[in-house]
Amino acid sequence: MTACAQSQIQFDFVASTGRTATTFIASALNGLQGIAACHEGYLDGDKAAEPLLPLINLENAQAFTSPGAAQEAVSAKRSREVLAGAAEAAGAARLIDVAYYNATLAHALLGAHPSARMLGLIRDCASFVRSATTLEGEDPLPVGWPDPAKAMTEREVFIEMGRIRPARGTDAKSAWKGWSAVRRNVWLWQETNLLLCAAKEAFGDRVSLVRFETFARQPDAFWAHTARFFNLPSLQAEGRADRVNKKPAGYQVGPLDTWAEAEQTAAQTSQTLIDERASYDC
Repeated sequence: MTACAQSQIQFDFVASTGRTATTFIASALNGLQGIAACHEGYLDGDKAAEPLLPLINLENAQAFTSPGAAQEAVSAKRSREVLAGAAEAAGAARLIDVAYYNATLAHALLGAHPSARMLGLIRDCASFVRSATTLEGEDPLPVGWPDPAKAMTEREVFIEMGRIRPARGTDAKSAWKGWSAVRRNVWLWQETNLLLCAAKEAFGDRVSLVRFETFARQPDAFWAHTARFFNLPSLQAEGRADRVNKKPAGYQVGPLDTWAEAEQTAAQTSQTLIDERASYDC
């Protein structure tokens, strides 16, 4: 593909903590003519097929602690040449990647692709933690930190290697071993969403932060905003959020008021922090 053709490819992305119906959202976007939408690199979220974009796992954890590592990951796996090749393979003029790792790569992606836009989805802390935390048994969707004592499959271990964790020398790192899975996932929620807020502050109108609850309760408003922000044709997608985002094994963690006092305090503090810092558009 020529340099001119590469420059005509439009790349945008969606970022979140995960457990925000991202597979469903990618599929809906992929249904639009001329657009190839991936979920974590897989076209239309089809993980039985070869990925359209190079996969990212370990780079997610590395990018969290090192801006240089984030830039290296983007240069190697989300360069203009890589994106143009993926678009050509899909027969599309636009690419949209929907993935949890886009939070840690946000600054590097937006810096490398001046026309790119990012939609950041933020779910409320308590419901995310309940959805992401597994205390026993295999987790088919291992987004969050499991109970420290839980036996894990090889797949769970591999995915955990790419999950963000506290950096050395931080208070969170010192406390980590003593934290429950719930407390660890409160931290995961906070740090991921702080990255989304920082991207909004740094790149302004190229970033839009949206409450996941808007998708869940006002889907028409969510899709209308998404279409405007990404300059897409009007779109609607059928499917209730409680169904498209349902965890197969159900929740293993009770409501917020059943958590340990320290866990409740941490969640409420983190929620307040993000509510005060996030500038929501929808």
